[in-house]
Amino acid sequence: MPLPAPDYLHIQYRSDLDVLLVRWMRLVTLAELQQGYRHLLEVAAQHQCRFWLLDARRRFNTDREGAAWMVTSFLPTLQARLGGRTYLAYLLVPVIMRDAEADAAFPPASFFQDKPFVGERFVDEEKAVAWLQAAQQVTY
Repeated sequence: MPLPAPDYLHIQYRSDLDVLLVRWMRLVTLAELQQGYRHLLEVAAQHQCRFWLLDARRRFNTDREGAAWMVTSFLPTLQARLGGRTYLAYLLVPVIMRDAEADAAFPPASFFQDKPFVGERFVDEEKAVAWLQAAQQVTY
């Protein structure tokens, strides 16, 4: 049984959708971001779930250092633990989508083409879930 989630992170596995709903509850430091994602991976492995809805609307901080850690250290570990391509739908506030630094921290779609993980950004939760479900149709 995994340890309880940190207080700044709420994780719920939705078996009806086969999606992990992850809600960041506040701004986090880089160390908290890393701890939170490691915890998330443990929960995902427990459910063998490769479809994640990451609600970062309250976290509201995307930076190059955190993004670099995700891309170079964390995301490459997912396939070995989860057994396939992982899909990450990020739910963001609209202003983040217009922020040049936050936008530069998120890799372009072409980056994900040959990777065992893929990410996309959304401002609408229904569209994020629809994207994850469409990925499930192709994957299963």
